[in-house]
Amino acid sequence: MSLHFDGFEWFHEAEHGRIFHGDSFHLLSNLRSNSVDLIVTSPPFGLVREKDYGNVQADEYLDWFRPFATHLRRVLKKTGSLVIDIGGTWNKGLPTRHLYHFKLLIMLCEEFD
Repeated sequence: MSLHFDGFEWFHEAEHGRIFHGDSFHLLSNLRSNSVDLIVTSPPFGLVREKDYGNVQADEYLDWFRPFATHLRRVLKKTGSLVIDIGGTWNKGLPTRHLYHFKLLIMLCEEFD
């Protein structure tokens, strides 16, 4: 069953809120500022290998994520929480892990606090 609100479909509604499913950038762009208590997201990881769903390289990840972060910060209430599920990756051709997911956390704290 799909339900509609302000032109968007939501997946589930409970007493304390709704779960939306769809194009996150489109949804975030159209939500009211300071209107969301909790955002849980699992964006495409910055992997070495390109996937069918359109992931970006780890070296490009911060620039790719920044527009999302701008909207995440705008719609999230001051008392709200952001939960991001993001995995790591290897540096191409090296036996070392890329630090992009740590850099993302630092960027979010420094630029969007």
